[in-house]
Amino acid sequence: MNRFRAVAIRAIAGRELRSTLFNMGIYVAIALGLIVASFMIYTYVTGIMEYGMAVMPSSKTETRYYSELPQSPEPMLVPLQWTVYIGAIYITLSASLSISRERDQGTLEVLFYGPVDSLSFVIAKFVEQLLSFGVVLLFYIAYFVVMSAISKFALGVGFLKMIILSLFLAGCMASFGMFLSSMTRKVKTSVILFLVFVITFLAVPMIHQFVMVQYTSTMKGAVSVARHVTSTLNFLVSWISPFAYLGRGTTAIILGSTSELIKSLFFSLIYTVVFLTASIVIFNRKGVRR
Repeated sequence: MNRFRAVAIRAIAGRELRSTLFNMGIYVAIALGLIVASFMIYTYVTGIMEYGMAVMPSSKTETRYYSELPQSPEPMLVPLQWTVYIGAIYITLSASLSISRERDQGTLEVLFYGPVDSLSFVIAKFVEQLLSFGVVLLFYIAYFVVMSAISKFALGVGFLKMIILSLFLAGCMASFGMFLSSMTRKVKTSVILFLVFVITFLAVPMIHQFVMVQYTSTMKGAVSVARHVTSTLNFLVSWISPFAYLGRGTTAIILGSTSELIKSLFFSLIYTVVFLTASIVIFNRKGVRR
């Protein structure tokens, strides 16, 4: 990467980051994540105080998938996971608008009169999304440190691993969002694509899980077909959806599987590179005109 590209990337990323920090959207995402985490931690504390319940960080589905139980329970992991989900959804929405908004407004043509090409522009937008997620993550970390001191729920090694995993997830989400944005010329189209894919990514695993536990002797054939269809869709979503990479990584952290965590990070990196490359190629073909 030559010096001119580096200068262009730094200038565009800096401009976009300043714009993001002066926009309410990022703070709404942070607030929503903290509200969800607060509710979950409050539920944990209430359960312990009133019923003496043990706080388990994983679901039955996760333990059944790996056929083992968590070795070192860390109650803060699940609340952190949900805050990361919310922050990542914000990053995906922001990234899905990053190219189409500039193209729709006609500002791309102005930018490309200077020392800016498709590679530097897409990389700059990607860097800005990662920096924005870093800001979100700093708020989350500060919150959980304070809540750990108040609730006495310790932040262990799993918490640090989750932070690292979330950075890889941010790369997946940003690259996927930019892939959607590179394909569209209008902001409205980008928003529609974003909603369709996010709803699909979240709904398919839930529908699959629901169908797999169904059994009726009178509709055995229909249930069998539904299981086959949802299994195929769930398999595809497990590789296309960035959320799936966080889910697998989180389960590996909870169950103390270092090999599975490394595998999740590796595939997350490949996912990011593939979609970022695809974004650059498509952006090149679409051009900068509205």
